[in-house]
Amino acid sequence: MDVGALHAENPNHLIIWLDQHIGQPEWCQQLKRAFSTQTDPRCETLVSLSDKDYDGMLLEGSAWPIDFEGVSYLMEVFTDIDRCIHCFERNRDRRIFLIASETLGKVVVPIILERFQDMFIDPVTNEPYMFIYIFCHNIAYQVEWALDYCDYVQMFNFDADLLARVLRDIGNYYFTEGRRLLGENPPNNVAAHYRLRWARILYQRHNQMEHVSISHELDEINHLLDNVEEEE
Repeated sequence: MDVGALHAENPNHLIIWLDQHIGQPEWCQQLKRAFSTQTDPRCETLVSLSDKDYDGMLLEGSAWPIDFEGVSYLMEVFTDIDRCIHCFERNRDRRIFLIASETLGKVVVPIILERFQDMFIDPVTNEPYMFIYIFCHNIAYQVEWALDYCDYVQMFNFDADLLARVLRDIGNYYFTEGRRLLGENPPNNVAAHYRLRWARILYQRHNQMEHVSISHELDEINHLLDNVEEEE
């Protein structure tokens, strides 16, 4: 079972975002709010990428704590490579989803995959996780260096496409974890129940963005949840 998976009530994923501009507290606040709220399955007050009410939330002084060099929901944001690497060292027990700019990504991805490659490998299948995302202006300019890491890296130049993909990938992660927990002897129904619920929430948010339905996965999740709830 994945490291940290048995802490039943708390999601064990963490988004680390490394960007010289986005990492600054005053930059792209709505973008960071959208990612941090949308990817946290416990969060009920969501910010969209184009939320007309967002400015009003700030003016009204609503409770939206900002700590962009610390955990905000399930996301940490950095401008500095060394601090980003230190964050990996502090969170070896969590499933990391790394977003990096084209400039810093070109530098940090080789370092991360040399020092923390095991954090991007499925512990059961030994297959690589494609949980490194390069957020760039022009994908074509990044292909040459990124080809060496194509088993781990995805590239995006639109924020909505990036968010939708991250939502689906985190949902896939919890769906897989939930099924594995149910397959243990004896089944860990409590932890599985949380993970399947989180997967369903994240899939539903993905569907709302993409206007498509991940119907097969959602049907299976609902079936598994019904079985778990009957046994409780």
